[in-house]
Amino acid sequence: MGPVTVAGQSDCILRPEPAGLTVLAATKGSLRIQSAAVTGTLLRGQAVVLPPDSGCCLTAHEPGECLAVVLSGTLVERLMQGHYEAGKLFCAVGLGDVLETGHVLKATGVSTEQISAAAYRLLMRLHETARPYETSSGYPLLVDAGIGIMQQEFAHLYGVDEVAERLGVTTAHFTRLFSQTVGTPPGRFLKQQKLAYAKKMLLLPEMTVTMVAEMTGYSNVNYFSKVFHKETGMTPGEYRKLHQSADVEREDLHSMIQELYL
Repeated sequence: MGPVTVAGQSDCILRPEPAGLTVLAATKGSLRIQSAAVTGTLLRGQAVVLPPDSGCCLTAHEPGECLAVVLSGTLVERLMQGHYEAGKLFCAVGLGDVLETGHVLKATGVSTEQISAAAYRLLMRLHETARPYETSSGYPLLVDAGIGIMQQEFAHLYGVDEVAERLGVTTAHFTRLFSQTVGTPPGRFLKQQKLAYAKKMLLLPEMTVTMVAEMTGYSNVNYFSKVFHKETGMTPGEYRKLHQSADVEREDLHSMIQELYL
């Protein structure tokens, strides 16, 4: 399958796939999705999973677009069956994974092994991140989606503008709603995610300050040190020295690095 375009104030019926799982990722605007399996709003950057034999109706108040990919096989059924039953069908961050898979499927000269690998990566991400539509935070869906993006991809984000763009809203609107709901501006929230991760990485002696800066999204180590000092009252080196005897679960930290950069 490929792009699915929904004109403003109109419906688009997506037929069920009897032998495969359908993954829909919103690439433009926001879409209202309704079927026997799922009901909710899909914002740009989010993905939803449709179980086999489950079609849906897509509605957009403004022109919207989503990308559809179908996965099939015994592994899909084995991994996702429990998610179907629990209603874990929405992924707050899924667009990048679906786009990557779609790119592989459309490319010429791609081997069967490459297609299988891309489908496997997407399936694993869906299995790890899928959850029910209702958010546990109690925040509006737009804010909850922004939090998910910043928590999982802080090292790769240019700033709040990119988050708002991926959600299909203006930066001003996202900043206002986020600040009112969470109680802190999204820019500061993003910085807190970066620095919280940096503190953990500084506990690993093999990680230089320059490496930590790069891994948390700061291309300039001097600027990273300045921001770190302003927020903590000490330089990264001083923080490391103060906490160098802390009881650190090194395997957990290495797992965090792998999860962020796989």
